Amino acid sequence: MHSNKKSIFINSTPEKIYAFARDPLKWGQWYANLSEIKLEKGDGGVGSVINSVYNLFGMHVPTIVEVTEDVSSPELCRWAGLIKGNITGKQIFTYTAKDDGTDVEIELEYTLPAGIIGRIADKLLIEKVKDNDLVHTLENLKAFCEG
Repeated sequence: MHSNKKSIFINSTPEKIYAFARDPLKWGQWYANLSEIKLEKGDGGVGSVINSVYNLFGMHVPTIVEVTEDVSSPELCRWAGLIKGNITGKQIFTYTAKDDGTDVEIELEYTLPAGIIGRIADKLLIEKVKDNDLVHTLENLKAFCEG
């Protein structure tokens, strides 16, 4: 299992960023290498099920996210989901009010199946790409929320 945390400061309130980011139908606009998002159940809150495709080195890896946490207040918002399918793990987004904006943190834990690792053959390269995806995801979210 690989684990990583990344964060960024965004000049907007936690609630505004959270309202945009928790909408699964908008994930394809800002979440790096994620496409074909389909809301199977719910509205993005607890119990929602979202199907999508994660693009990794030209492979289209189907993933399912089941939302396990969805909390919002003016000072702190938090959203978490379990990742199921070919890639398994969990992701947590935390939005904390700071000064006149928000610290946004994404925490990702995941396990790739042996078949994917075998096709790419370099686990460290996969981890570096995934880490870069988190940075680009946060930069994209910042651009949308400040733009």
